[in-house]
Amino acid sequence: MMIFLSIINHNHDKMLASNPYLAEIAKKYNVLIKSNTPVTEELLLFSQRNNITLIDKKYGRGFSENNNIVFDYLSKNNIINDDDFFLVINPDVLIDISQLIQLEKETHKVKSDIYTINLFKDSDLSIHEYSIKRFPRLTGPLQGLFLKEKRTDSYDKENICEPIEVDWAAGSFLMFKKKCYDELKGFNQKFFMYFEDVDVCRRAQKKGMVLTYLPNIKAIHKGAFNNRNIFSKHFIWYLRSYLRYHFNF
Repeated sequence: MMIFLSIINHNHDKMLASNPYLAEIAKKYNVLIKSNTPVTEELLLFSQRNNITLIDKKYGRGFSENNNIVFDYLSKNNIINDDDFFLVINPDVLIDISQLIQLEKETHKVKSDIYTINLFKDSDLSIHEYSIKRFPRLTGPLQGLFLKEKRTDSYDKENICEPIEVDWAAGSFLMFKKKCYDELKGFNQKFFMYFEDVDVCRRAQKKGMVLTYLPNIKAIHKGAFNNRNIFSKHFIWYLRSYLRYHFNF
C-alpha cells in the first residue's frame, strides 16, 4: 500500500520549495505537484532534487480538474494500484512525516473509503479549523458570510476523541482509496473552485462509501479563506459553486 500526494500549485512555488516537511515526505511517499501556473526555477530544482513529480502543463484549470489530471497521470502510467491511496492536500498544509506514517497505520485499523484528519490554524495546534461538517442546508453558508452568525453545521472537534464517520471534509486534506476515486470518477469538473469537496463526499455517501475523520492525526493549514471577501473573484467562484451544488446545474 502506498500513499500518493497530489498538490496543486498556483503561484505557491516559494511556499512549496521552503516547506520544511515536503522533502522528507518525498523520501518515503510519492509526491506529485500539478502546477496551474508556470513553474519557477526554484520549484523546478526543488522537485528535481527531491524526486518529486512535477506536472507543468495545462495552466488555469480548476481545483477539480487539476487533481483529476494527477490521478489520470498515475492511472494511465500504471503507477497507482487498487490498494493505494490518493491524497489530495493543499500546498499550505504542513504535515510532519510521522503523522503520515501514523495515518498509514490507522488505515489498517480503521477501514474506510475516504479519510480526513485534524487540521489546525496555528503551529501550536491550539486553534481548530472546522474542516469537517454536515452537508449544508441552502441557507447554511450564507449565515456566516452575510449574517455573521455562527455556523451550526460544523462538527465539534474539541469533543471528538475517536475516529468517526462524517458527512464531508474540506478538500485541503482528503485521502481516497484508489478504487473509490475511480468509482466516483474523481472530482466533478463543473466545480472550478469551492464545493467540489462537498459534492464528492455527497456522491460517495450516496454510493454507500464512508468518510472517516481521524482526530489523532494532526496538521497545520494556513488557509487564506479568500471567499470571505464579497468583492473578490473567489467569492464569485464560491457563489457559482454554491448554486451549482444546491440546484445541480
